[in-house]
Amino acid sequence: MMPKLVLITHVENRAVVEGFIPAANKLGYEIWLLTDHKLAHKQYFSEQETCPEHIVECDVFNPLAVIEQLHNLDISPDIVFSNSDHLQAATALVADYFSCPAKDWRLCYQAKNKAAMRTKLLLAELPNTWSLSWAMCDELPDNIPFPIVVKPRSGVASMDVALCNSAEELDDYAASLGRPDNVFLLESYLEGPLFTLETLGDGKQLCAIGGFDVSLSPLPYFVETQACWNGPVSLQQRELALAQVAAFGVNFGVCHSEFILTKNGPVLVEINYRSIGDGREFLLNELLSFDWFEAILLLHSGKRLPILDTQTSAALIRYFPASEEGRINACPAPFSIENQGHQIRFLTLKSLGDNIQINHSNKDYLGELTLIGSDAAKLDTKADIISQELLWELS
Repeated sequence: MMPKLVLITHVENRAVVEGFIPAANKLGYEIWLLTDHKLAHKQYFSEQETCPEHIVECDVFNPLAVIEQLHNLDISPDIVFSNSDHLQAATALVADYFSCPAKDWRLCYQAKNKAAMRTKLLLAELPNTWSLSWAMCDELPDNIPFPIVVKPRSGVASMDVALCNSAEELDDYAASLGRPDNVFLLESYLEGPLFTLETLGDGKQLCAIGGFDVSLSPLPYFVETQACWNGPVSLQQRELALAQVAAFGVNFGVCHSEFILTKNGPVLVEINYRSIGDGREFLLNELLSFDWFEAILLLHSGKRLPILDTQTSAALIRYFPASEEGRINACPAPFSIENQGHQIRFLTLKSLGDNIQINHSNKDYLGELTLIGSDAAKLDTKADIISQELLWELS
């Protein structure tokens, strides 16, 4: 009998459908995909060679509903897994109920809820910054240390994140969103370069796989425009960053953390207790000597973390966010080539005829360009040259 893997997911997600499901299939699992978007997943997999054996509609945000559904199906899973930001705590509860290896659901909640993360950092006396939870219907205190960054308390993908230099700009921000019942987190603005840390853990041992130096759009927004694998900042700060993540309690499965390098050292910006996204999970799968997706699932099966070879080539990924709204009338075609020792790939993320609305987040990406080679500086120069030829027309 094949071991059973329950994969809990929300909307159709490339990492799940192109990464984790093929990996689970190769590992020999019977895949039960639980989702609140069954029809969309059915339609997607109807055109694919590799698909889950079962796709089940379920209220995946409610762990009790997931447990009840699995009981109704008479399923006793060997792995319960999710790569969704929103579903880590629920998944951890379900996994624990069925005695499967699991993350600490409290830690999942603290990682997802940015106010809870700041409170935990404060209590643990880890590097932190001033913060305040704010419902737009509440009056603001007088002692806000502008400039600040305002963000949804449980947001993703830099959506609705902005820099505000004054109370007037904060008022304008609130008015632009028009959602008075939402709760936001106000944080002191941390000035410095952004870098990431990617880790794998088996509950006892936590391993730093590497990190990205990340470039951002001009303020007041924080759209990621480029990420260089194992850039100088992430390399130099890796041990300090790893120590902070470990002290926070992260120790199981995969985790993607983001830091700002301030003049006083790295300070956590976000902990995403899942794999890195935006195409970088597939870049890691290509760069590393082991399968990224299989390695993560094996940890959730209870396997110990093996000694991992993390030596890789240099790589960068560049994003092309839309600069205007409208309908796409012309766009570059995807390609994959090898040129002067560089592996170069361009992927379109929006299609002809798509209507683009600016969100000031990674939802604005029109395409992504990936380069792999031996020399990081040459990759950057090559990316600049190619980028000049990647043009879109919107009307």
